[in-house]
Amino acid sequence: MNSIQKIALAVSFAMAFSNFGFGQVAFNEVKTKTANGNAQTALNNSSLALANSGTSTSPDIAVWDRATGFNYLTLSSASSVGAAINNSGIVAGAANRNGFSQAFTWQAGHGIQWLGSLGSGMSVATGMNDSGAVVGLSYNGAALQHAFMWTQSGGMQDLTPDLTSIGGATATAINSSNQVVGYFYPNGSRWPIGFYWTQPGGLHSFGPNGTVVQAVNASGTIVGQAPNAAGYKHAFAWTQAGGMQDLGTLGGASSNAMSVNKNGWVVGTSLTNSGNGLMHGFLWTPAAGMQDVNLLAGLPKSLQPYSMQINDYGVIAISSNKGLELLSPKMYANLTSSKNPSTYGQPVTFKVTVTSIAGPPPDGELATFTVTGVTYASVPLINGQAQFTTSSIPQGVHIVTVKYVGDDNYLPNSYEALQQQVN
Repeated sequence: MNSIQKIALAVSFAMAFSNFGFGQVAFNEVKTKTANGNAQTALNNSSLALANSGTSTSPDIAVWDRATGFNYLTLSSASSVGAAINNSGIVAGAANRNGFSQAFTWQAGHGIQWLGSLGSGMSVATGMNDSGAVVGLSYNGAALQHAFMWTQSGGMQDLTPDLTSIGGATATAINSSNQVVGYFYPNGSRWPIGFYWTQPGGLHSFGPNGTVVQAVNASGTIVGQAPNAAGYKHAFAWTQAGGMQDLGTLGGASSNAMSVNKNGWVVGTSLTNSGNGLMHGFLWTPAAGMQDVNLLAGLPKSLQPYSMQINDYGVIAISSNKGLELLSPKMYANLTSSKNPSTYGQPVTFKVTVTSIAGPPPDGELATFTVTGVTYASVPLINGQAQFTTSSIPQGVHIVTVKYVGDDNYLPNSYEALQQQVN
């Protein structure tokens, strides 16, 4: 075996075991500027992120994307806050209207639509699905806080009409099946418990006293925070079949789950065993359990998350003391040659496998193969793999590079993976 073969094999083995094992950083950190970190954020499946980042001379809410940066909503109301953005780019939140905070939706080209209230003039939107159904809280005519669902066809519906407790109820999220989740204070109780609601089944409660629900995914997995048997507040995931699952912590006493995607990946915050009282972001997956996002993304220890969201492609939005940041799963590649060294005129097949902590990129996205600076082929990836065959590489030693073009969720990347010897 000559030196060129040894180099190619060494590179191939190194990438296969190091990159695909994700011992390195698993996320790319995408920083934004001017966003208020001590505020809520939201994220859709195109990595459009909500930033509550206004100034004294501009609206409070902006939608951020990687291509154009911050795009401020054209609202005519001050003191506004965004809570959700769906995959059509519709934003839900609350803003001042006639002296009351009132829920709204906003869409580019259509402007703002006020959602009304349950009788008091006051309402706050907290979640929205892709059909444009909105949930949140509103005070009724008796000044009691109730959970609501609003739809374009049906208006605002009271989900907790029999509730008379002072603590009231808050709907926090809604999935594609119009399953609404949240928490409420049962009549006569000082402690909240979780609920899920459907139109045919009505309201169902779950969890111990002190349960606060944050989010639900398309399959009905509900996440939030609840006290464990020892009384410590831990992040949880709840399903109809499996009940309440304690997701643990990063070593500290408490944790809080804030968002869950279609794959059951959960993000939130947790105390660590450092004893300094500072929160770290976490990513929990069914396969790996709870992991420290600071370590997965190489974030500074001084970064303190306030709000976290995860989309279905594994992109994480963090609103922190450093501002708004997005963590994009880092794509790694393994490139191989079918014959190295080869003879001029002999067909050689180059094959690349692209994957990340979130798995391969979507089918159909392109991998571009370049040999010593010359583009030879752009091939669609299928299950993260693409290949092309050529017999036209000139004699000599050539650097073979593959470039993944990226998309809204994943950053483009180039991989200088091997040297090809053509005799």
